Amino acid sequence: MVSTYLTFDLVNRDMQKSLKTIAGQTMVVNDTKYYQENIGKIKTVDEFLDNYRLYSYAMQAHGLDDMIYAKAFMKQVLESDLSDDNSFANRLTDDRYQNIAAAFNFGVSNGEGAAAQSNGQMEELFDTYDQTIAAQNDTLEADTRYFKVMLGETGNITNVDQLLANPRLRDYLFTAYGIDTKYYNYNAIRGVLVSDPADPTSFYNTAYGNTLDQHNAMKTEDSELAERLSLSTGIPALQDSITLGQQKKTDLETQIAAKQDELNNGGPATLQAEIDAMQVELTKTVEAIQKDQDTLATSQTRYTELDGRLVPLAQTAERRAELAKLIAAGASDAPYLGLMKSLAEDFNFNADGSVPAGGAVTPEKLLEIVGGFFNKQTRVTHAEAMFNQELFEQELKTADNVSDLIDDPRLLKYIRVAFNLDKATVVKSTIEQILTSDLSDPDSYANRFGATNPEYLELAKAFNFNTDGTVAAGQAQDELQTSSTRSNYMSRWDDKQEEDLQKTIKFYKLDLTAVKTLDDLLSSDAEDSLVFALEAVGLDPATVSKLTIKNALKSDLSDPNSYIYKLKDERFLSLAKFFNFDTKGAVTRQVLLQSNAAITNVAKDYILRQSRFMEGDELKAAREKAQTEAKYYTDAMQRIGSRDELLADRKALDILLMSKGIDPSTVTDDFLKQAFNSDPADPKSFVNTQTDKRFAQIVGTFNFDSNGEIDRSSAGEAQNGGEVVATQDLYVRQMLETQQGEENPGVRLALYFERMSDSITDPYVILGDEALMEFFRVTFSLPAEIGNMDVDQQAKIVEKKLNLEDLADPEKVRKLVQRFTIMYDLENSPVTASPASILSGGGSAGISPDTLWALSQIRMS
Repeated sequence: MVSTYLTFDLVNRDMQKSLKTIAGQTMVVNDTKYYQENIGKIKTVDEFLDNYRLYSYAMQAHGLDDMIYAKAFMKQVLESDLSDDNSFANRLTDDRYQNIAAAFNFGVSNGEGAAAQSNGQMEELFDTYDQTIAAQNDTLEADTRYFKVMLGETGNITNVDQLLANPRLRDYLFTAYGIDTKYYNYNAIRGVLVSDPADPTSFYNTAYGNTLDQHNAMKTEDSELAERLSLSTGIPALQDSITLGQQKKTDLETQIAAKQDELNNGGPATLQAEIDAMQVELTKTVEAIQKDQDTLATSQTRYTELDGRLVPLAQTAERRAELAKLIAAGASDAPYLGLMKSLAEDFNFNADGSVPAGGAVTPEKLLEIVGGFFNKQTRVTHAEAMFNQELFEQELKTADNVSDLIDDPRLLKYIRVAFNLDKATVVKSTIEQILTSDLSDPDSYANRFGATNPEYLELAKAFNFNTDGTVAAGQAQDELQTSSTRSNYMSRWDDKQEEDLQKTIKFYKLDLTAVKTLDDLLSSDAEDSLVFALEAVGLDPATVSKLTIKNALKSDLSDPNSYIYKLKDERFLSLAKFFNFDTKGAVTRQVLLQSNAAITNVAKDYILRQSRFMEGDELKAAREKAQTEAKYYTDAMQRIGSRDELLADRKALDILLMSKGIDPSTVTDDFLKQAFNSDPADPKSFVNTQTDKRFAQIVGTFNFDSNGEIDRSSAGEAQNGGEVVATQDLYVRQMLETQQGEENPGVRLALYFERMSDSITDPYVILGDEALMEFFRVTFSLPAEIGNMDVDQQAKIVEKKLNLEDLADPEKVRKLVQRFTIMYDLENSPVTASPASILSGGGSAGISPDTLWALSQIRMS
C-alpha cells in the first residue's frame, strides 16, 4: 500500500494536473455541463431546490453533500441576508453555510431588495451631484475669467468674427443675452454687433430696430389712449372736487367768523377749542383744493397734449381694439427684437467689424454682461460669488448714497448674504433703515431692533451712511469694514444653497421610497427629485423630454443595440446606472460587480485577517481600523461600475487581496490587470494557469461582461457568471478530495486541511470542524478521548501544540501536512513493528519504506 505521504505528494505536486484529471471524468463533465447550461434559468430559491441536479451539484461543491436532504434548512440558509449578523446563515458556526449563501443571489440583500435605487446608488448619485456642481463651478470660473480677459484687454480680439467664431466666447455671450447657443443666425447677429443704433440705415435698424420701434410705438399709443380716457373722466371729477372744496372753505370761514364774534362778545371759553378745530379743518381743505388745482392744471395740460396727436376721443375704443391685435401679433417677436437692440447698443464694433481703440465693450458694460451670464445660472457658484464681491467693491469707490447699493438687486443680495439677513422677512426697506440708522441714537431702527437681531447692529456698524442716506463718495466703508464684509460674504455665500441641498436630499430619499415603477419617477409627485437626478449627471431638465428619459431608463444596458446607446450621450448612461428599472419600467434588483453577499464576505474576511491572532487593546484597535477599511471596500463596490474603475482603485484591490490572505506588496498592477482580464471559464486563461488558485477564486466572484462592464444580463439570475465558474471549480476540488478519500481517508484530510488552513483564526475553528480536529489530533498523536474534555481545555491544548500564526506561512503549512501524513500512517499501520524488527528489516508488517523515507525528509518539532 502506498503511504499517505506519497499519495498526497503525488496529488499535490501538480494540483492543476490532478484537478484536470478529475474535471475530465465523464460524470464530472456531464454534471458540470448541465450546471453551466441550466443555472442561468433559475430565478427563485424554490426552483433551485426543486432541481436536484443543480442543487446537489452546488451542495457537493461546498462540501455539504451530507445536508442535501435538508431542503427546508438550506432554504433558510440560501435566503439569509449576510449583511445581517443575526441572519440564519450567520448564526451557524460552520462557514460552509455562509459561503454557499454568498455564492447565490437568493438572500434578502440580493434578491428581495428590488428598488428604484439602492442606498449605494443613492449615495453615489449624491457624490456625483457634488462632483458635477464642482466641475460646473470650475468651468464657469475659467470661462468667466477667459471672457473678461478676451473682451476686457485691448488686442485679444481684433474683430467681431473672432468673437463669434470662438465657441467658448460665443456661448458665454449668448448665454448672457439668452440667445440659443445651438440654433442662431450668424450673419444676423454679426450684422447687429457692427451696427450703429443711431444710424437709421444700419443693419440693426432695417432688420429689427424699425419693427421694434413700431411695436413699442403702438404700445405707447395704447397706453396714452388709456391715459387720455382716464383723464377725460378724471378732469371733471377734479373740477367737481375743487368746487365742493371751495364751497366747504367758504362755509368754514363763515362759521369761524361767527364763533369768533360770539367769543369776543362774552361767549363761553369752550368756543376757542371749537374755533381751533374748525381752523385745522379749514387748513386741510385749502391744502386739498390747492392739490386738486395743481393736479387739474397738469392733467389739463397733459390732456391737451394727448388730444392734439391721438385719434378723437370718441374713436378710442375702436383704435385700442385695433392696436391690441397689432401688439399681440408682434408680441412673440418683441423679446428677440429687444435682444438685438441690446447687442447693438452694448457693443462698439466698427462697421467693418474691427474693434475700435476704446475696445469692443466698455468696462461697465462688460461687468453687466458677466452679471447677465450669472443671472442665467440655476445656482450661485464660487465664480459668481467672486464676481459679486468685485462688483460690490467697485461700486463702493463711487457710491455717495445708500440707493447706489440697495437699488441694484445683485448688490442688495450681497449685503443681505454677508450679514446673514437673506430672509423673507428682511426686505429692501429694512436694509435701508438699518444702513441709515444713527447708532448714537437709542431710538434709531438698528438700536430698537438690534437686541433681538444682532445682525442689524453688525450691518449698521459696517457702513458709514448718514441718516439721510448720503455719504461722501468712496467713504461708504473704510478698508477694515470692507475686509470684514468680504470675509462675511465669502464664508456665507453658499450657506442657503447648502441648506436647500440638504432639504432636497431629504425629500429625494422620501420620494424614492415611494417610486415603485418608472412612471412614478416621471410623475409630477417626484418631479423635483427627477430634476435633481438629471442635474447630478449634467443634464438640463429644461431641454430633455420625459419620453427620452423614460426610454433611456428602460433600456437594457447589456444590449449594445438598446435605445440608450443610440443617444450617444454618456450622461444618459450614467443616469441609467443610478436606477434599477427593467424593460417594462418595473423596479428590479441592482446588479453590482460583486453580489452583496460576496461583498459582505470580503469585508468580514478582511476584518478577521487584520485582527487574526490578536488580543486585548491590540485586537480592538486593529478591528476598528479594519472595519473602517472594510467599509471603504463595500462603498467602493457600490460605486465602481467597470473593470477599469476597479483596477484604478488600488486601495479596494489591496483590501480584496488581504481578505484572501494575499500580501498586496507581492502583486503588481500589471498582474492584476492580466488576472481581471482573464476569462474565468477558460482553463487556459492567465488567471486559471496560476499556481495560486486564490486569484482565480477572486476573479470568479466578479460580474464582468466581455467589455469589462457590469454584466447586467445576470439581473434576477440565481448566480452571477463569476460565481458559476467558482462553483464549478469548488465542485472539481471536492470531487478530488472525495475520490482520494475513498482510497485513503488520510489524503482527503490532508487536502482538506491544506485548503482550509488559511481560514483558521483561533483554536475554536479547529474544534468546531470535525475534520480539522481529526487532522490536529493525528498530527500531534493525541488520543481520540481528547474530544471528551472541556472545550476550553481542548483549546489550550491546540494553542500549546500549534502556533496558529504558522498557518499564515505556506511553507510551515506544507511541513505540518507532511507531519500529518506520516503520523496518520503510523497510527493506521496494521501492525506496529518492534524497534528490533525495524532495525533488522525483518517482518512483513510495520512502517512502510516510503513512510521511513518521508520521516527522513522532515524535521519534527
